[in-house]
Amino acid sequence: MSKIAILAPIDEIIPVAEEACSRTGESFIIKKINFDNAISIAKQLEQSGTEVIISRGTVGAKMTESTLNIPVVQIPITGYDLLRTITEARKYGLKIGIADTVDVLQGVEAIEAALGLSIEKYTIDKIDQVESAVRTLVSRKIDVLIGKSVYVNKVNDPNVKTVVLTSGVESVIQAIQEAKSILDVRRTEAKRTKQLQAILDFIADGVIAVDENGIITVCNPSAHRILSIQFENVIGKRIDDILLNSRMKKVILSGKEELNRIQDENGVKIITNRIPILHENKVFGAVCTFQELQKLQQQEQEIRKKLLHRGHVTKYELENIVGESKSYQKAIDKVKKYSQVDSTVLLTGETGVGKEVFAHLIHSLSKRSDGPFVAVNCAAIPKNLLESELFGYVDGAFTGARKGGKTGLFELAHQGTIFLDEIGELAESVQAQLLRVLQEGEVMRLGDERVIPINIRVIAASNRDFEVMVEEGKFRADLYYRLNILDIPIPPLRQRIQDLPLLCEHFIEELEPNIQKEIFGFAPEAMEILKQYHWPGNIRQLRNIVERSMILSPDEVISKETVMLAGGKDFLQLKTNQEENGEQQDTGKLQEYEREYILEVLNQVNGNKTEAAKILGIGRTTLWRKINNS
Repeated sequence: MSKIAILAPIDEIIPVAEEACSRTGESFIIKKINFDNAISIAKQLEQSGTEVIISRGTVGAKMTESTLNIPVVQIPITGYDLLRTITEARKYGLKIGIADTVDVLQGVEAIEAALGLSIEKYTIDKIDQVESAVRTLVSRKIDVLIGKSVYVNKVNDPNVKTVVLTSGVESVIQAIQEAKSILDVRRTEAKRTKQLQAILDFIADGVIAVDENGIITVCNPSAHRILSIQFENVIGKRIDDILLNSRMKKVILSGKEELNRIQDENGVKIITNRIPILHENKVFGAVCTFQELQKLQQQEQEIRKKLLHRGHVTKYELENIVGESKSYQKAIDKVKKYSQVDSTVLLTGETGVGKEVFAHLIHSLSKRSDGPFVAVNCAAIPKNLLESELFGYVDGAFTGARKGGKTGLFELAHQGTIFLDEIGELAESVQAQLLRVLQEGEVMRLGDERVIPINIRVIAASNRDFEVMVEEGKFRADLYYRLNILDIPIPPLRQRIQDLPLLCEHFIEELEPNIQKEIFGFAPEAMEILKQYHWPGNIRQLRNIVERSMILSPDEVISKETVMLAGGKDFLQLKTNQEENGEQQDTGKLQEYEREYILEVLNQVNGNKTEAAKILGIGRTTLWRKINNS
């Protein structure tokens, strides 16, 4: 079905309309109508999907004033149409009369002035004036009456000729263009209306809008749900007939908004916002949005919980633990057992053995796994700030304190786990406060007198010898024994060298996506070099060596030479198997090989010495000396 239809009140319009459609490349419905059947035909077209009607004259005006829900575009009477009709009428006589609306007669006056004519005119405002207008013009002894068909059909005097005022192709084309513009606007508005309806249907807030008389114009599904409104359709009903305490009339009368008002409505406690709808300083309605107070409070609790735990989550799981050696598996068994209780755990071991990974694992296996995991490096926070970071402070507690105060890390760990890494670095004053937290399960913010109860599990870690520190008076004995309820010593890498191949394989798999380089592993002689090293930096150092070797390796299998280069001066001091068999390595050749690899790395980074030194793990001065040493 065409979205635009042309309804012609006279036969002459039909061929003109067809030519106009041909010129514009359109294919519209074109129907002949009369004054009596125009409305019924227009309504049939509306029901069939027509969105705009084109017509003209009195019939078009009648459709405009009817109950049609679609717009009617009038074919205009142009100056050219008037000139053509007047020229035709002069063939029948010089005294011409015309009756029509003001806008048409203004066009006639312009032609009169241009041609020096005098035309009898009669202005009408309503359709019921047509007959009297024609009668008056005939009584003025005119020779010809020109006008629309509704006028000329009223002429009964045989001495008066008639010429129908028709529209030309240009007029119809103009009407078609206007109709298409209206159609585009209607579709745009329909799209916006659907978007607005989708928004109203989707949002959780209840929305009710009324006009200036308090009649409901909008009521979304959430409003029905929250207030349990039983009416199938409340649109068109008075707001006061549905809600006893709407206050919408007051907002309309005052023109002032009411925000964040808590009230009872239909037995439900809601929080509402009421805003007047203004246009040119005149109120023509109001809109109310509201939420169920209980649900809003629940959402606030969830948001607080998410914000509180944001970033404080575990990063490692059981699959991140790599190792089959007896000593390492013994430590893992302790982790699995200790994670099932809430007692304090003390992790001990050298730097880089993976104490934090163990802490993450204990938390993820515990019943607190849904709670926060707050990791604190006690050595990384300046001593003068550590106390405020751990325990928090109130507004104005000290100079430079954040306005409104700050929540301490112990509070953030509530219902979860706090991991205190490098705990041996704590100042004595902080040790005393930590002891109180462990004993009493409560904290007090700096500058506050209020005690805040907390429920946390503490995991501490250090690479220091606590027994020596206690003897030297550097660590409180009572705190040490409070921390050392469950202990997990983590073996250094040199005590579990058999795990080294597994660790290398794990790191290669982990690092490949970032390095974007396919590496199949280490050559046997390269792995022997790794096994001979004593690894003072443990797992952390091994990961660095693996990453550096992957970057430097020219092949898919990492060679001994690449490992030697990646290891730097420490690896160059190792005794190789060949040396143990009496075959002395040519130091000069090794240095030359090293120099070649350094030059290769420089080439890969486009000569950037800083970047090359970073990859090689040496200083810029050392790099310069090695490449210039002949």
